[in-house]
Amino acid sequence: MSALWFGRAGGLGTAAAASALLLVAVIVSSHLQGWILLFSVPAFFIVGHLLGREVEQRRVDLRDMDRLRSIQNALAPAERPDLPLLEVGTSYVPAQAGVAGDFYLVTEGLNNATVIVVGDVAGKGMTAAKRATFVRATLTACSPFTDDPVYLLRTANAELVRQYGFAAEFITMICVVVQPDGRLIWSTAGHPPPLSLSNGEPIATQEPAFPLGIAPDLPAVASHGVLPDAGLLLYTDGLLDARPPSGRYETLGFRRLGRIISELPDPSPQDAVDRLTRMAETFASGVLPDDLCLVALRSKLPHHAWRESESDAAAGAPSFAPVGDL
Repeated sequence: MSALWFGRAGGLGTAAAASALLLVAVIVSSHLQGWILLFSVPAFFIVGHLLGREVEQRRVDLRDMDRLRSIQNALAPAERPDLPLLEVGTSYVPAQAGVAGDFYLVTEGLNNATVIVVGDVAGKGMTAAKRATFVRATLTACSPFTDDPVYLLRTANAELVRQYGFAAEFITMICVVVQPDGRLIWSTAGHPPPLSLSNGEPIATQEPAFPLGIAPDLPAVASHGVLPDAGLLLYTDGLLDARPPSGRYETLGFRRLGRIISELPDPSPQDAVDRLTRMAETFASGVLPDDLCLVALRSKLPHHAWRESESDAAAGAPSFAPVGDL
């Protein structure tokens, strides 16, 4: 009980007190033999030490878990963003207990644009989480002043290199900017391309820049388009790399993923990411080899409304109402 309440110090102190009392009892009593001390005293100290150590370790683990939960919630908030013009669904599954390096960000950009970022840090644990937290904070600070995804990627890369130098724990990232009129601008640094939720195909072909954190200059480029009617899926490679633990089968891959997405019955963004998460976990027999982060989005307005807004904007009329605070 002393070890459970006070930890190892309490357990060992009680063991010492019990040993002293037993020694006194052996001295004053004619019924107790001295050999009992050879077994009882070591047992007292062993139990006090082991039980106290276990209690202390559990307390440390609980403190670490509280800290990790706060970090993880900062990297991948459990609450879905509520945006005026966009419906967003998110899913996050670490491959192992603790904290991972995947993260996402949905925030306000310049001129009422919406900035969506998904990133994946090479490595696991607190080191990866710290790098992810730093980059996410950098993007959060920069996003209100730009609607250029290339600028955001280059700024994040420059700050990452300035803070940590060149390291093997690089970061792949995709940045998508959705304008209030439905126009889409995106850029990627070593990250898989965005997929249409109608057929699972990439919305455009783009040569990705290399990941963040391995060179001072990032040769990122931008692609332009319109947000698909069915919506858009951003993801980390934990989705593509899902595989059975036996390793007898190939990974989920683009082909299977495209077929799975095309067979989804017009789901909402949250339904889509929930179903894809379950399918990845099922394919991997419940043991994902890598962290999984999914973000799906689609317009809350019918597609013709985007077109009407584009026509109004071309004629000089105001487009949609401001996105406002996110």
